[in-house]
Amino acid sequence: MKRKILYPFAFLAVMSIASCTLDENKSPNSPVYSDISPVLTLSAAQTQTYRAISGDNQNFETSIRSQSMNQLGNLWMNSWAGNVNNTTNPYSEEYRSILSSTFYNPIWDWTYRNVTNFQQIINYDSPNYDNHKAIAKILKSFYMQYIVDLYGDCPYSEAFQGQANLYPKYDDDKLVYRGLVNELDEAIELIENANSSDVTVGAEDAMLAGNMTRWKSFANTIKLRILLRQSELTDTETIAYLDAQFDTLADAQFVDFDVTINPGYNATNANRQNPFYGAYGYTITGQATGNRALITASAHAADALNNTSDPRRSRLFTTTGGLVVGIEQGADSEDAPDNPSFLGPAIIPVPVGTNASVGSSMAGYVMTLSEAKFILAEAAFRYPTKFGAYDAETLFTQGIQASFTRLGVTPAAGATYLANIDPINGFGWNGSADKIEAIMTQKWIALMNVHAIESWIDYVRTGFPVTPLALTNSGVGKPKRLMYPASEYISNTANVPAQTSATVFATGPFWSE
Repeated sequence: MKRKILYPFAFLAVMSIASCTLDENKSPNSPVYSDISPVLTLSAAQTQTYRAISGDNQNFETSIRSQSMNQLGNLWMNSWAGNVNNTTNPYSEEYRSILSSTFYNPIWDWTYRNVTNFQQIINYDSPNYDNHKAIAKILKSFYMQYIVDLYGDCPYSEAFQGQANLYPKYDDDKLVYRGLVNELDEAIELIENANSSDVTVGAEDAMLAGNMTRWKSFANTIKLRILLRQSELTDTETIAYLDAQFDTLADAQFVDFDVTINPGYNATNANRQNPFYGAYGYTITGQATGNRALITASAHAADALNNTSDPRRSRLFTTTGGLVVGIEQGADSEDAPDNPSFLGPAIIPVPVGTNASVGSSMAGYVMTLSEAKFILAEAAFRYPTKFGAYDAETLFTQGIQASFTRLGVTPAAGATYLANIDPINGFGWNGSADKIEAIMTQKWIALMNVHAIESWIDYVRTGFPVTPLALTNSGVGKPKRLMYPASEYISNTANVPAQTSATVFATGPFWSE
């Protein structure tokens, strides 16, 4: 992995202010990255790394634009389809599960490059930035969990050292998970025991504005998610480990808000837009991007929303006669409807004339309240003795309600929907023979369009929600993980595990085996 230093938004500020804050014995014209304070680096580190989830619209960074985690999740979980009415054979590799070392490799490259910035904050040589370091540890754990979930074994203990170690070894993914839990515990301890002279976290925190109570809640929720990923394992050692770790969360506070990011997204410059909106919606002058006309609702997503009269459908996608019109993944133009539904107004606000400021300035979603509620619902259902203070059905309902609120649907409409779906197997609580299926299906709908990679990981882990393969898949199925990127075979040849495209269908991360 090559070391990459943060750049848009805060980077110019970092470099302009750095000359005033560096050691007086060092050249102000050649600042050393490790000398730049966490105050000056946090926002850019947060903003850059988030693009691995959202996609990217920067003119000088096209690699992650349409190879993000969110796009892959929406395609593999059959929420999105390519518009075959204006594009020939869209998303062929995703539909057919044709994997290689170049398939979505920016996820790995981009994540590792930018997590390095969090490690630099953690390593900053000062005792007065405990809260900044805690945030960095929390976000390092958040993003490295995805590396494990999507790839398995990965560099961790020797990673993020820059020139000191250009060839980091690969660690067992189970041990990486244990390390991430430890880092989250360390982050909470830093927050709780920050010294009196600790620098206050303020506006440089583009996510939670320095609210350290909320950061603790976020850390606890990430930790719970990491533990639940392993809930399908039955070996004695893992069961004992989970048992002990769940005990540490007995009195914990969890996320009760949408965890968003907004460093000041706006329409003054293309590189300052909300990256998802700029990549999938409109330019700063109100011109539709190519993705705006390419991405449609899938027929599967349309059926799920229409058949349950889901009032979120007109917010998630555009509608015709009140219905979502989907294209079946893999269909040709002769079989596709002429009027497919595109990303809806709650996801991509349409500019007023040339004014794209509303969409451009939207916050991004790092973890939705819906996801947090569904995580807790699963925990309460699977481990009632550990989470006796919670009711799984109540949390399930709250997860759905939070989705309605985020999408701008009235509580009354939400109440009607909940009553309608309650007896339906796979959708409602009381009508579902398998409560995990109901949780995962509703989680899939709630995270549709904004953070769909979570649903694909849930599918690999639990088998739910069940979604059909594209017509062109030919029975290959869905893989359990991605292939290591070409960059690793080039720059870290001695350490990257040998792999073929067949292995990613046979074995996944440790928690799936």
